[in-house]
Amino acid sequence: MQKITSELIKVGIVDDNKATVSSLQEVLSYAPKIKVVLTAKSGDDLFEKLKFTDTEGLPDIIITDVNMPGMSGIEVVRQGKALYPSIRFMMLTVFDDEDTLFEAIKAGASGYLLKEERTATIINHIEQLMEDGSVPMSSRIARKTLDLLAHSSPSVSGNQVVQLEGLSAREKDVLYLLVDGLEYKAIAARLVISPHTVRKHIANVYEKLHITSKAQAIRLLQGNKQMTESGGKKRHKILLVDDHQIILDSLAMMIATIGDCEITGKICDPTDVIPFLEENAVDLIISDISMPKMDGLALAAQVKKKFPAVRMLMLTVSEAPEQVHRAHALGIEGYVLKKTNKEELTNAIRQIMSGESFYAQSIAAYV
Repeated sequence: MQKITSELIKVGIVDDNKATVSSLQEVLSYAPKIKVVLTAKSGDDLFEKLKFTDTEGLPDIIITDVNMPGMSGIEVVRQGKALYPSIRFMMLTVFDDEDTLFEAIKAGASGYLLKEERTATIINHIEQLMEDGSVPMSSRIARKTLDLLAHSSPSVSGNQVVQLEGLSAREKDVLYLLVDGLEYKAIAARLVISPHTVRKHIANVYEKLHITSKAQAIRLLQGNKQMTESGGKKRHKILLVDDHQIILDSLAMMIATIGDCEITGKICDPTDVIPFLEENAVDLIISDISMPKMDGLALAAQVKKKFPAVRMLMLTVSEAPEQVHRAHALGIEGYVLKKTNKEELTNAIRQIMSGESFYAQSIAAYV
């Protein structure tokens, strides 16, 4: 755990709005523990400036907007974490929707604040992030995250199958379109009803199925389909390993929507994995590579030696050929990049669990 006492916290700011950069820079100048060492108008501008910055001068934290011309803030985080793993990235944006929030988390953001926050709160979050690793989140974002994570466990287990008989035909239509990814306006257009009516139907569906979010609806339907088609087929037991709790939670929520998968554990410290395996049944470990104490490849070597039946999938930002080669040489069944989407991750899990290997197309040539 990093502890900053006397040294100034070096901060970078990335935003295409000059007024925002200027205002934030001025506000932070009054914080005695913080020094703004870099400003950039875009992701490309940021990385061009970082190229000419020595290691000692690199920011500790980079605050970035989400919606910018060219490279988005999420892509800034994704590339930044790969190139400069020591830098922590914090989103400062007006967007509070679930998709943007969890894309940012998946990319490796260490915090997510809204621009409506008071300046004293932003300063406090910056200091807390460096002092004890606390994850900075606006209260509204934190509530949304907790709500989603509270329902991230699979809602279907054993032989339980979700019953939809209590829904009307129109409510089922709305539910299926919602799960397919359509927005309220698109559902309204498809069914030739008003967006207000769509909202009313969704409220009825949530009440009848005892759920509170779209994520839960997806899990319920996918679990229902899986259990109905398989007649109660065994679920794959998956252990997640990453040194960032927020990434573990986000990944768990995504995997929970895959009907034949079950999260058996989430571990931040890779040295805890072997003791966990000695006490718990695990089919697949999904692990980051770059972690303190032990990297994911060293962990995989231990797992393969002591628990050869357990399969491994590396989920990382690294596309380095030497790491891909090493993973393949160790007998690791899968290697996927963190910028992956749910479809590719699902395919990787199912292909690996069927006895095959899965290496992302962008790095497959290194195998």
